[in-house]
Amino acid sequence: MQKGMIRNKILFFLAGLSLPVFLWSCRHDPLEVDVSEIPLTLDVIRLDEAVFNANWDSALAENQRLYSEFDGYYRLFTEFILNAGTPVDDPATAKYMAGFAGDETMNDFYREEQKLFGGEKFVPYIEEFSSAFKHYKYYFPSETVPVVFTYQSGFNYKVVPNDTLLGIGLEWYIGKDNELIKRLSPEVFPQYEKDKMIPEYLVVDGVKGFLKVKYQKYLKMDNLLSVMIFYGKIMYLTDAMLHHKPDYVKINYSEDEWKWCKENEKLIWIFLAENNLLFSSSMRDIVQWINDGPFTTGLPQESPSRIGIWMGWQMVRQYMDKHPGTPLNRLMEIEDSNRFLNTYKPGK
Repeated sequence: MQKGMIRNKILFFLAGLSLPVFLWSCRHDPLEVDVSEIPLTLDVIRLDEAVFNANWDSALAENQRLYSEFDGYYRLFTEFILNAGTPVDDPATAKYMAGFAGDETMNDFYREEQKLFGGEKFVPYIEEFSSAFKHYKYYFPSETVPVVFTYQSGFNYKVVPNDTLLGIGLEWYIGKDNELIKRLSPEVFPQYEKDKMIPEYLVVDGVKGFLKVKYQKYLKMDNLLSVMIFYGKIMYLTDAMLHHKPDYVKINYSEDEWKWCKENEKLIWIFLAENNLLFSSSMRDIVQWINDGPFTTGLPQESPSRIGIWMGWQMVRQYMDKHPGTPLNRLMEIEDSNRFLNTYKPGK
């Protein structure tokens, strides 16, 4: 064989080796977008600080002042979140609020919240929310960005969202190792719930809560698959808004729980298929695969809960990989869950 022919064959072989590397290096991440030019001023109301720093010696006057200053946000807080009463000038409501703000246990929690989130310490969370909603405006330019307000509710409500506001109960995020959290009743707050009471989940929970309420009209309870796909879409939007967050944080998993899912994806899929669960309309089956808990029923106890959401996310991700030009508003409108099922390959 001539040297020239050998050299050409070697060059051709090397080119074949380098081609996948070249293609990989040129692959574009569709969720990596520039939002620096998107104008956004995020309104943040610190209702927790306003309530606990108020002068409750004059309870009725102070209650009326807070109603006047914070309008619908304070009304939502007193009437819905605390269920403290309705009339602005009702002495009973003012007395309730004075008692709430003066309660020793409530103040213990407030002091712990202030250590993490008080004043300027909350700025990084505001910046993270601002970045998330800039991304939201990038994909949904005509939509309204909610006002973010923080409160303390005595563990009544973690996240209170609607189209125009996003409330966050700060007591839920002071840390699973905080002594106050450790002392919470395990019957009311099981350990798997306490494990999620960490600051890293504050913005993630707020974003997901907003999205689930905003797009709840697309939730169809036809069967487990349709619910999985809905929550998979919510996770994909969360991914778009908080793209640089680790995946396991976006879904409120530990690193080990995320790793377990990735390593056992095919086995999870086989279990779903062999037990005819995907098209089950049983609420029992749906709840077991979607709701929170110590693990997913039917799978090993080292599995995390909510694996139906995790798998729905993987299915939506693979669909979007194969249909990269799909706008996110169009993604939410796709009703046929089988379209996502048909593009899904477990273990990829």
